Amino acid sequence: MVAINLVGSNSPLLAANEGKEFQMKLFRSVAFLSLMVLANYSFAANDAPTAPVASPGIYKVLAENDQFRVIEAIWQPGQEDNFHSHPADRVSLYQTNCTLQLTNSDGTSRIGKPKAGTAKARTGKPVKSHKAKNIGDQVCVVRIVELK
Repeated sequence: MVAINLVGSNSPLLAANEGKEFQMKLFRSVAFLSLMVLANYSFAANDAPTAPVASPGIYKVLAENDQFRVIEAIWQPGQEDNFHSHPADRVSLYQTNCTLQLTNSDGTSRIGKPKAGTAKARTGKPVKSHKAKNIGDQVCVVRIVELK
């Protein structure tokens, strides 16, 4: 491995590549790539609209203020919503037994079988773009409280 001083004026790489002009091009390239990585990380979770915007026929906003949004989601058997995302902090309250196939934007999927009367609290990173399909034989009802 060879270490090259890109800042110092004695750098053989800089001398061979027109010194400061090459250094500025390299700096701009590294800065641009760094910004692209940060932008991808920052926007990855918000790469789709919120659930009520993406699928208003399934997700109904029951109440909302500047801090919270309360949503009721109802999937009929075989019904599938559109790709959407959720904020990081939320609670899901399962009103009925459900069998949902959750598919990510990359095509990977999993099956969830939450039971009526249970709840799941989630914190951390926002949920990336996904969609849900009721693959069960009964209506699936979930109430979601999202922290804005």
